[in-house]
Amino acid sequence: MQAGHATLRVSARSIVLVTAGLGVTFLALRMAVAAERVLGWIAAAAALALLLTPVVERLHRRMPRGLAVLVVALISLGSAGLAAYGVGASLVRQYQNVRTAVPQAVERIERSERFGDVARDAKLSQRASELVEGIPERLRGGEPAEAVRAATTRGIAFVITGILTIFFLLHGPKLLRGGVGQLPEHLQERVTRIGGGAAARASRYALATLAQAVVAGVVGYGIARLLAVPGAAALGLWLALWAVVPLVGSFIGALPIVAIAAAQNPWYGLAAGAFFIAYQIAEDVLSQRAINRRSMRLGPFLTTLGGAAGLELYGLGGALVLTLALALAVAALAEVAALAEAGGAAEQAAPSQA
Repeated sequence: MQAGHATLRVSARSIVLVTAGLGVTFLALRMAVAAERVLGWIAAAAALALLLTPVVERLHRRMPRGLAVLVVALISLGSAGLAAYGVGASLVRQYQNVRTAVPQAVERIERSERFGDVARDAKLSQRASELVEGIPERLRGGEPAEAVRAATTRGIAFVITGILTIFFLLHGPKLLRGGVGQLPEHLQERVTRIGGGAAARASRYALATLAQAVVAGVVGYGIARLLAVPGAAALGLWLALWAVVPLVGSFIGALPIVAIAAAQNPWYGLAAGAFFIAYQIAEDVLSQRAINRRSMRLGPFLTTLGGAAGLELYGLGGALVLTLALALAVAALAEVAALAEAGGAAEQAAPSQA
């Protein structure tokens, strides 16, 4: 018995459809690349609007929405301006101190009898220098040439992002209601519940996590000043950035403080390490669990993934926006699961009541 042979026949219609599909995909990718900056502005504005919406809604209970948006916008701009004016120059100076202190600390470690061989084998000096020198580029995002081009339009980006944020705060609810209204009627209520619940969960999670990061940064700054570690403000900011990662972020962010303190005085390093281990445990047991109960649980894997990808592509702003987008997606899935569970419980209760 002879085995049958399958014959592949490619019609002209299939060739046209495949070619057209590839062309549309290529065109969409080129448009996305060309509009990369504009899409980034929109994403940043949407993230800011999501974070500020709870504050606007609370003020809206006592005043017109437009006035509430104006008050929030003025407070936000004023706070950002004061932070940039008061902290920016100090951070630049203290980063220069860190650039000097880290190589000196690593050099002392490499000369020590106990850890010198291990440090030299691991090329600790080279790795530490590369890490410190690369921090501005990592926070800025992209290649140096891209960063220079972005810097020329940074003022425009801030203005446009601010205008878009105010627009989303003013008209975002109407736009969302209009979009939901285009769906079939049997889906509108479900989508509204899922979207509203997901936005509330994600905004609560983001605001609580930012507050936790600020506290961690202030604590790191205080410990660095107490132990006379150079660049206390820059190291505190580094700790605050890492503190958004659950379970291990605060301790990882505190490692430069511990390392520099240990290079100056081993007992200082031991004390700092013990303190930040205790701080990480307290943060996980008390603060992080409270955040998870009141909002959602994002977890360290997704937080690290979103932060690393966003930092690589768009710098610090990209890391925050992408992490918030992941939080919104996880919150939406949690709302879908809760709605499905409630529906299943209602179906089981119906026969018993009958």
